[in-house]
Amino acid sequence: MENNGLHDKMLTNDSIQAIEDDADFVIVGSGCAGSTVARWLSAAGKSVILVEEGAPHVPSNGSAMEIMSKMYRDAGTTVSLGKETVPLLQGKCLGGGSVINAAIQIRFPEFIWQNWVKEDKKWEKLLPWNELMEANDILDRELQIAETPHHLMGGNGAMMLKGFGDKAHPIRRNTPHCKGSGRCILGCPEEGKESTDKNYIAMSMKQGARVYSRCAVSKVIIKNKRAVGVEGKFASGAAFKATAKQAVILAASAVQTPWLMLKSGLKLEGNGFMAHPGSSIMGLFEEKVSKGPEGTQTAESLHWLKENIKFESMILPFDLKAARVPGVGKVLQERLEKIDHTAYWQVACRAEARGKVIRGPFGPLVMYNLTDRDRSNILRGISMMAEAMFQAGAKEVWPHVYGMPEAITTMEQARAIAHIKPGPGIMPMAATHLFCGVKVREKFQVEGIDGLVVADSSFFPSNTGVNPMSSIMSAATLVAKAWS
Repeated sequence: MENNGLHDKMLTNDSIQAIEDDADFVIVGSGCAGSTVARWLSAAGKSVILVEEGAPHVPSNGSAMEIMSKMYRDAGTTVSLGKETVPLLQGKCLGGGSVINAAIQIRFPEFIWQNWVKEDKKWEKLLPWNELMEANDILDRELQIAETPHHLMGGNGAMMLKGFGDKAHPIRRNTPHCKGSGRCILGCPEEGKESTDKNYIAMSMKQGARVYSRCAVSKVIIKNKRAVGVEGKFASGAAFKATAKQAVILAASAVQTPWLMLKSGLKLEGNGFMAHPGSSIMGLFEEKVSKGPEGTQTAESLHWLKENIKFESMILPFDLKAARVPGVGKVLQERLEKIDHTAYWQVACRAEARGKVIRGPFGPLVMYNLTDRDRSNILRGISMMAEAMFQAGAKEVWPHVYGMPEAITTMEQARAIAHIKPGPGIMPMAATHLFCGVKVREKFQVEGIDGLVVADSSFFPSNTGVNPMSSIMSAATLVAKAWS
């Protein structure tokens, strides 16, 4: 991050002394939403304080477990609770999820926006379609978003393009300096990704914003039904307090934002938590799939988006990928020896299930139960991926579905997966795209509390079906515009 000495003046990463500060706006959370609001409010001449619980990213080639313990909330072990547990992966670092996501950039889906407007006309005013698209145009330029070039497509993405044919395409990514290390989800060791710590947070500091990292906000201060500031602590234990002259802006995620509101004594008026749970399969090929430099995720299919599923290719660091290889003893050993001959693909489901965030004894708890229709959609997606892998030339596919052989070898077996009776725990899942939970009114304020603004995906009335970074940032641009 280029700062010309600005970094030391504008960024306080932990403090052993108590700090009190004030600004026009206090923003909680430095990920896609918080950094975007900070960028535009500071550009408008507003004074801004940005508070982040995690630490700045330090590029590293360490093990996945080592890096996840530093950059992921709860080291990546957070789960939802219900009939089955679903891991909920969230960043906890300066720049939030943008630092540890795979850089997939998909514009706000118009049919989702139309559904929102159909349900509630306020979205036509809060998020005008033409302004959302103008914000996306700016993101394309400032994050240098472009289609994955051929030399970084890699064997994994190429296999998906071959298997799905014209129903798949290269992914658009914010990775202008990508060298193909395939470690996006661990924070790029080459700094090839335009994550928000490198651009929007740096831009905000140049425009006068003050950033406090390794500082956890514990409470929104509310007086006379108005948000006037926040309180918290640095990692050292030193107290932190920030006063907001105009508004407190919550941008801490669809889990942490509702939880902070609950801790501050507020009642949630939203319509529940939503997510994109997904699952994955692996395919074994005769030829080597991993041959050289390759982007983490380079190919996708949005063809079935309106049927609530999408597909992505993905490469994982060896220690994470090896954990997904089935078998024991000699069989496992032989498969691990051919791990470079495997492709790894994912299906993400735009789930209809709604849960809720509640206060737990040590932090937020997410109560969430998928519907059988959601599980059926994921099983259908696994079936379709298995068929596509065989179409691309796989010798065998490892579907990771209870009731199926650990390795299947025919199209008939692949198609049978779609007809398995759905039930809790039938396949391993994870969710990285989290939404909903908070209802907002004019200027994105929480009902009944003036000056308490929500800028992240927790104000979305539904999930979107696509990787949400561009959608969140374009919406957050309009949050900032409402207060500029």
